[in-house]
Amino acid sequence: MRSAARTENPLFTRARVRLTIWYVAVLAGVLVVLGSSLYVLVREQTWSRIDSGLKLTAARAESDLLTGDMTDINRLNQVPYYVKVIQGVTFTRTPDEIRANLPVMDSLTAVQTGGQDIRTEGDGDDARRVYSEAVVRDGHIFGYVQVARSTKPESDALSNLLGALFVGGLAGLVLAAIGGWFLAGKSLAPVQEAFEHQRAFVADASHELRTPLAVIRANAEYLQADQPDNTELHEIVRESDRLANLVDSLLALARGDKDAGADQRIVFDIGKEVDAAVGTMEPLAGERGIELTVSTIPLFVRGDPDAIRQLIVILLDNALRYTGEDGRVHVQTAADGNNALITVHDTGIGIREESLPHVFERFYRADDARNRESGGSGLGLAIARELVSQHGGKIDVESAKGVGTTFIVRLPLAKAALDRVER
Repeated sequence: MRSAARTENPLFTRARVRLTIWYVAVLAGVLVVLGSSLYVLVREQTWSRIDSGLKLTAARAESDLLTGDMTDINRLNQVPYYVKVIQGVTFTRTPDEIRANLPVMDSLTAVQTGGQDIRTEGDGDDARRVYSEAVVRDGHIFGYVQVARSTKPESDALSNLLGALFVGGLAGLVLAAIGGWFLAGKSLAPVQEAFEHQRAFVADASHELRTPLAVIRANAEYLQADQPDNTELHEIVRESDRLANLVDSLLALARGDKDAGADQRIVFDIGKEVDAAVGTMEPLAGERGIELTVSTIPLFVRGDPDAIRQLIVILLDNALRYTGEDGRVHVQTAADGNNALITVHDTGIGIREESLPHVFERFYRADDARNRESGGSGLGLAIARELVSQHGGKIDVESAKGVGTTFIVRLPLAKAALDRVER
């Protein structure tokens, strides 16, 4: 078996990319929640520890102030804590205390109404946490104690933690992307293998069915020559043709999934292929009493001319199939920026709005009017989308029930396609 790296279908590559993105996105969400929770928890614990230290120091200073033992207050007034006692006793300000710039008057003002106050002053390297408390004796305010300390060590630690979480999370996402890509490939490998087996089976079966179908039709035509009015023989020929078209469609899809012939594309005039396809379908339009018109200009694209002609035939066959007598089908080419624009418009029965997103799905039928009685296999538009995709283009449909349908094909012009390859 060939390695998945060399034979991976674009469909599975897209699925693999989406799965990897989901792996990374889910992990990113988990890491953001866990990292944010951890950071908030550590930050709250850090600030709580700082506040507890400030309050404990203030309580000791208050106790010593009330007892008149100033020695302990002097001992408390050391880095990292700066203690300021107001009213009653004021200590000589040390250089560290001067740098702490005590007292903080806003905090003292708040103490007069609330009894105590704690706040953060300044920012960056000058940030400090300040706690103020009123000292009460005999029911009256005896003085005030204010304790401050720098929060720079804790801020630096929190910044380092945040950086570590970011770097660790980023590394985790990179590893998740690599692992997700590997695991997605492993998980999709059995599906891709089954898909390739199915594609090969459809291609082989379709190819093998061609010969017996040709024999059945030839024998039926031979018998029909002697019995031209035989209804059963007529049905055999008609159903043989329908089955042959279905086999051809299945084979085209099987080959399309493999994108055969991608290396043999040439630059050609799409207008000529459109004119040729219209010429092929004119007899059918005449038989059904439908006016078929075309308007083309020279537009050069890079691709497979036969595939583009097949694309136009599919769209015209679809338009003629669902357009009644005296209806009109018009095909037009035009330039649209760096794209060649092909539109196929009909005045047929139209498609319901809710069915429009599904019309390019294999075997999908929009309504009862588009059933197998019309002779279609339900694969034509799926093949059309595949052909357009192989040429790097896009196909859209606009329709309204009972009004008509317009298919719009955009294919890169040759110059734009060459520029993309060069880039």
